[in-house]
Amino acid sequence: LGGTYATIVQVFLALSGIATLVYKRQTELIPRRPWLVWFFDTSKQAYASLLQHIVNLAFGVSFASGSDASECAWYLVNFTVTLTCGIVILHFAMMGYARCVDAFSPNLDILKSGEYGEPPSWKPWVVQMLLWGLLASGEKFITFFLILLPFHSVLDGVAVAIEKPLLGYPRLELVIVMIIAPAILNAVFYWLIDTIIMNRNRDELHPMREENDLGQPILPKTDYCSMCGLSN
Repeated sequence: LGGTYATIVQVFLALSGIATLVYKRQTELIPRRPWLVWFFDTSKQAYASLLQHIVNLAFGVSFASGSDASECAWYLVNFTVTLTCGIVILHFAMMGYARCVDAFSPNLDILKSGEYGEPPSWKPWVVQMLLWGLLASGEKFITFFLILLPFHSVLDGVAVAIEKPLLGYPRLELVIVMIIAPAILNAVFYWLIDTIIMNRNRDELHPMREENDLGQPILPKTDYCSMCGLSN
């Protein structure tokens, strides 16, 4: 899984994930997240993805060493299982997290996911990014001990079945296993996780309010006229 080819693959996956999140932001109803807030939310996913990727590679190598399937095949199986389980686990984890933070509000307001202050500040972002990375990495270990380890033999058979038609085509296997399938899974995962960690109360707090890239409100033209004492 090493070398220049694999590095290019990982860069492609990162760019496809960013493209997915940019598109998602553009399809949001007004008020859309300011670009700075979007960057804070997205960077939390990027940080967690880096940690998760390291864990995925470690699990893939360790499982493949005692498996009939290759590291690539196990990477895809591990990737698919952990992403599927991860969405469910992280959804409920964030529900509990949000309830705990709300219970101790306003003392823990800095921990409210997707809220970075007015105007947005880097301090809540750093704290939330570190905590999200911890949660996301913890989800990998939960999935490992509850799913991957107990059902190793079953998943090994799935990995062998996936790899069998591609045994004579190592490059094609790498493209399918490391690019096409992960890109599709990444897009779904990033989209759903972004929905989970973003501040979905913005619409309630500021309905139909336009903001600039720094999260500052932009007054409608009618407001400017009223401020200047002008009327039709």
